[in-house]
Parts: sequence; structure tokens; C-alpha cells
Amino acid sequence: MPLPIANWKFARATAGEMRKHLFPACDLLDCPRRRRFLPAYFLRNSGTEFDDRWYCSSKCLERAVRLAVQNLISRFLFERPRTYRLPIGLLLVNRGQISYAQLQEALRMQRADGGSGKIGMWLRQMNATSDEHLVNALAQQWACPVYPLERHPNGATWNDVAPFTLFESVRAVPAHLSLDGKTLHVAFSERIDHTTLYALERILDCRTVACVASEAAVNAILEAQSTRAGRSEISFDSLRDAAGISSAICSYVQRIESPRLKLARAGAHLWARLYRGRESRDLLFRILPTSNPNLEQSAKFSKALTSTADISEEGVSDAALPL
Repeated sequence: MPLPIANWKFARATAGEMRKHLFPACDLLDCPRRRRFLPAYFLRNSGTEFDDRWYCSSKCLERAVRLAVQNLISRFLFERPRTYRLPIGLLLVNRGQISYAQLQEALRMQRADGGSGKIGMWLRQMNATSDEHLVNALAQQWACPVYPLERHPNGATWNDVAPFTLFESVRAVPAHLSLDGKTLHVAFSERIDHTTLYALERILDCRTVACVASEAAVNAILEAQSTRAGRSEISFDSLRDAAGISSAICSYVQRIESPRLKLARAGAHLWARLYRGRESRDLLFRILPTSNPNLEQSAKFSKALTSTADISEEGVSDAALPL
């Protein structure tokens, strides 16, 4: 008696998955070994998983990584700062927490100083508002909740989340990680960086929740964390072309024999995480020369992309190799 169509399709799919597991094929379409159906135990020590795809050799992996890096770098050219319909000063006026005259005076002081400093800083300097009022106004402007970092300063374990450099560059801290590791609250003080939130979701396989916290609380936690030992990320500050970045990533994959790799953009950085067993190693590549991930002039960035790759000791920090 023949199998029903539904059961036949299920059996065929199961057989296909089993065949793919026993005889893996490289996901690079023009790989010369793609059609050679070698058993998995022959390829176990040479292949690497990247973006849920398997590549049989370092050459195939580097080509895939270079394409991914090129796509991520190209997005920097089209990044623009997000503008809000209601500026924070007018929002405070509408909430009745400052007067229009106080806002005008703060703007005058800001212009007199060459436009430096945020309007909230000048309002605090005038004693026109408080950190609590500013945080609540930012929460309304950003449409996200307030996280009380002052009462709960010891949030998620940093080593379980992401490199300190990433959070420092966007002025944020990991506020709370759920017990199952599926939900991460991230507290921002200056603005919400959505590329960092997406990178955390991609690398950690979790859901992120953006929160707002006072600038003083975030700065205090970042300062305390910067003095602690145990930072293991490897930072490249002057390597900004796709060929050099992909070559550096694949070089570390080979050196530590990493079977799995993930890559994402986070703020001004490209973040690569290499896995080996239960341990991981992070590589950071600063694409933008400043801490602001929004480009002011595309021309300056285009010029930076064409600079020669620099992989000397001056361009790499904290490059200890063993996991």
C-alpha cells in the first residue's frame, strides 16, 4: 500500500535533511568541492558555519565573509540621524516642567558656546529641570520605558552579552537579562541605537527591549566597568576595507579553530563573534572614526573606506589569542 502524499513528502524531507547532515555540501556555489559528497567526518575539522550556512574551507569562508562585510559597510553611506517631531525642549515646555523663557535662555547659551552640548545639559546648568524630568521626557520622545538604573545598577553580566566597547560607543548598558537568556533590556542615555539592538538579537538569539536611563547612571556604570579586568575583545581601529576585515576574521577563525561565526553591525563597529565549544571570542572593527554612528558627510566616509588596510599593532588592541 503506497504512502499518503503527506507522509511521502515528510519522508522525502527527512531523508534530504539526513543526507545533508551526513554528506554536507559547501554553500559557496562555485566551490570546486561542492559536488564531492564526502562524509561529514572528513570535513569536520575544516568547515565553518557562517550565517546558518556551511563552508568547507577557509577560502570559501573568506569569500562569503567578504561579501557580507561589503554589504554591511555599504549601509553606513545611507545612515542619517533620526529626527523627532517634537524636540526635547518643546516637550518639556508642553509637559509644564520648564517655561518657554527658560527654553529660549538655554538655546541662547547653547548658541553662545558654539552650539556644543545638548539642550538638557544647559537646562540642568540653569537649574530649570532635573534628571528625572529629562529621563521621563526622553522616554516619551523615544516611546520606550524608563529603567531605574540608580536602584538596580548591577544588571546583566557583561561577559555574557557583548564587548564593553560596543556599549561604551553608544552610551548604553545591558540593564537586565532574563533567566532563560531570551530577553535583554538595554538602557540608553543619549539616543537609541537600533543597529546595536539588532546586532544583539542576531548574535545572542534573543529579543531586545530598549529603555532610557539617566545619563549620570549610565556614565557611572560605564566608568566602573572600564576599570575592571577581563576584557577579552580584539579591537581593530584602523582596518576599514572589506578585504582586510574578512581576511582578519578568517585568520582568527583558523588560528583558534572556530567552527561557527556570526557577524553584525553595531553602531560604529562591525562585530564578529567566533565560537569554539561553550566559549567565544569577539572581534571589533571600527568603521567610523568617531563615536557617532551617523555620517555627517558621505564623502569623508567614502575616503575612509579606500584607505589601505592597517593590521599592525597600532591598529589592534587587546589581541590576546587563547580562548
